[in-house]
Amino acid sequence: MKIGILGAGAIGGYFGGILKAAGHDVAFVARGETLKALEETGVTLVDAHREPTTTEIIKVPGARSFAEVGDLLGGLDVAIIATKALPGNETFGSAEDREALQGIPVVTTHNSVEIPYLAAEEFGAENILAGVARVYATRVGPAHIRRNPGPLSLAFGPLSAEAPGSLRRTGQELAAALTEAGASSKFHDAALVDVWSKAMFVTSTGTLGAVVDKPIGYLCQEIPGQLEAFMKEVEAAGRGMGVDLPADVVEQTMEFARQQHPDNTSSMQRDIKAGLPNELDAQVGAIRRMGVKAGVTTPLWDFAQDVLEAQLRSA
Repeated sequence: MKIGILGAGAIGGYFGGILKAAGHDVAFVARGETLKALEETGVTLVDAHREPTTTEIIKVPGARSFAEVGDLLGGLDVAIIATKALPGNETFGSAEDREALQGIPVVTTHNSVEIPYLAAEEFGAENILAGVARVYATRVGPAHIRRNPGPLSLAFGPLSAEAPGSLRRTGQELAAALTEAGASSKFHDAALVDVWSKAMFVTSTGTLGAVVDKPIGYLCQEIPGQLEAFMKEVEAAGRGMGVDLPADVVEQTMEFARQQHPDNTSSMQRDIKAGLPNELDAQVGAIRRMGVKAGVTTPLWDFAQDVLEAQLRSA
């Protein structure tokens, strides 16, 4: 497949690297030091999931735009959007990038319930594959990614069961390519359920964790009722948006949270604590905005965002 990836960070860099190593035509849209590292060295993948830890350098070309990526690869079969939704970032790239992707299947990977809907507005729902990445990976440096022990998966699917056959074929081909590359991948028709379910875990634990400045073990052991209350507001907003979440989705998510290492924290939580650019609005603001669209109140999320923004202003 001919695969263009926006971003060579933890998600894009790792999946792009293994796809290239498996023989697929891959190129990154990157800039600055990341583009320089791709040109001079390639993408460096450290795999600490293996014993012993391995390091592999894979030559993956980089370009400044999707138009250039298309020229490099001789066309594009699919684009993966793998940037963080940070303040000031253009989620889907520049105006030139967005123009180049019109009519191309686009995979979203963000920890935000809002991004698939925004992608549908930008590129057309018939071109969107809403995705959920599950991998404990960190960006060590420009185009230098470390995978830590844990899952390696990217699941995705269309926004509706009426998606065109061409989008389904592309999704199935990409899932097969990822599986061949060593990742767990699935093309399925419950993509929005997956997106909302992951947000119920990641955003709830990260937000409440940031409010009380504690890891996930504390949330589950000392204030589980508060954590569950945050999750229930996510559930209400998702159902209000027409997402067919499982009847016991909150119970499932709470049980999953209890199974995690008690010292775990989310990247958003760590960024907030460090006063770094963060996904507070992309994750928490997104749940609130989806609630407004669905006619569902989210008082806990309103409170949490106001408190965390005040903390960041005074830091």
